[in-house]
Amino acid sequence: MRILQIFFLFVIFATHPAFGQNSPEKVKKILVTGNQLIHDASMGDNVQLILGNVVITHGNIIMYCDSAYQYNDSNRVEAYNNIHIIQNDSIHLYGDFLDYEGNIGLVKIRRNVRLTKKEMVLTTDFLDYDRNKDFAYYYDGGKIVDGGNVLTSKLGYFYSNNNEVFFKDSVVAENKRYTIFSDTLMYNTTSKVTKILGPTFIVGEDNLIYSEDGYYDTSNDISNLRKNSYIEGENTLLKGDTIYYDRKSGFGEVFGNMELIDTANNITIKGDYGYYNELTKKAFAIKKATLLQVYHGDTLFLHADTLRIDPVEDTITNTDNKLLRAYHHVKFFRHDMQGRCDSMVYDFRVSINIFYKEPVLWAMGNQMTAQVIKLYSRDQTIYKAKLENGAFIIAPDDTLFFNQLKGKDMVGYIKDNSLYKIDVEGNAQTIYYPRDNGLVIGANKAESSDMTIHLDHGKIDDIIMRKSPNGTLKPPIFLTEKESSLTGFRWLEDYRPKNKMDIYIKNELPKNEEVTNIYEGFQIEDINTVAPTKDKK
Repeated sequence: MRILQIFFLFVIFATHPAFGQNSPEKVKKILVTGNQLIHDASMGDNVQLILGNVVITHGNIIMYCDSAYQYNDSNRVEAYNNIHIIQNDSIHLYGDFLDYEGNIGLVKIRRNVRLTKKEMVLTTDFLDYDRNKDFAYYYDGGKIVDGGNVLTSKLGYFYSNNNEVFFKDSVVAENKRYTIFSDTLMYNTTSKVTKILGPTFIVGEDNLIYSEDGYYDTSNDISNLRKNSYIEGENTLLKGDTIYYDRKSGFGEVFGNMELIDTANNITIKGDYGYYNELTKKAFAIKKATLLQVYHGDTLFLHADTLRIDPVEDTITNTDNKLLRAYHHVKFFRHDMQGRCDSMVYDFRVSINIFYKEPVLWAMGNQMTAQVIKLYSRDQTIYKAKLENGAFIIAPDDTLFFNQLKGKDMVGYIKDNSLYKIDVEGNAQTIYYPRDNGLVIGANKAESSDMTIHLDHGKIDDIIMRKSPNGTLKPPIFLTEKESSLTGFRWLEDYRPKNKMDIYIKNELPKNEEVTNIYEGFQIEDINTVAPTKDKK
């Protein structure tokens, strides 16, 4: 009974698939046939030469050649000329020289090597094929042609079961639309998907893609880029943690740390999520959306809930036909200018910036408010400001007084970053504090239908009043609190962004009883043009 038990266990282990590492095919003797068999003692006791129409079979592999040496003691074959190997009726391998070790299932084929599977063709001069693990590899340069894709590298591994090729070192993949340069790639000959496994550049006619991890679907021109990735166009650079990119539609969607850089306008848009379409030029950013723009060495930092760039019809001859929209809770900071509003539009065609819904601007020592504020730029320099409907400018004096200017509409003219003239149209009112030898001598309160104020280095030089002028001058000590301020006066210094991080703070302005909400139902995305005809020049 003891002997029977041992025999039974031996049969179980001997027939189990995991028993040892030698399958029946590995220990099977190689069979070689041909037109002529030569055995010479000088070749060795277990060596024979087969000539003419040689056929070598071993398990499910068949090899053809012109001549071969068979080494029976080591179960090995060397074959020469016109070698053709067929594995499982699917893989065909060609070359000039073959060394096959039957015990370990290793095929070594040299010179003019060609491996084919369906439409894929691999060519090299040095190829080893491991039948047991079912993969082939070259190590001194090789090329794969698969449909419209041509891939080359110094090292390559072809996994037949998965139809995948692993490329390493000096990888180049080419087709009609782009060229890929990489350190490491994986390519699937069935799905035509390229896996990016190292630093990779994809160079197309219109852009350049860089990534260190992800995939590129060569059939559908779709990619998913997941590490240190960016897409560089003619004047744009799109970056992010993860980028989904459709080359045919030009659509790039970014998840995490989005950054869109417009090099032509020195603008960068950031957000935790966004997209950019390189064909339509549309852009979108949300979740801590931030805009940065460089002006003569200084940088504007602007934050809003949403940032958008949209192309618009070219009614004005200009190559930059787009609008930048920011909404809601807009705040911005630059060292010489700060501001806030609910919504903003910038028209690239005419360089006009428009602020909507309770805008407040702090610039050139002034606080400016209105229902709509427009800034006009030329060569990235502001030369004019329009305050429409409820315009109010406050300039703090060196003491506790505030110079004030109010009217229905105002136009301020700017040179060298300083206001030098202000035109007030409709119900113009002003309070300012003239000085004598540096001392305030009184409060000058004036009003008229229209008014022009000339300034010298930010200080009032003279006032021209038109239509029903009226004015008084009172010593400060005789001024009541009501007389020292125009109706609607609000000093909003506490709400001014003091640095670039303050733009992310959300705080509501105190109510202004004079201002009615004329923008009820207003949607900033409905604005397609912001430049009136007379300002196009």
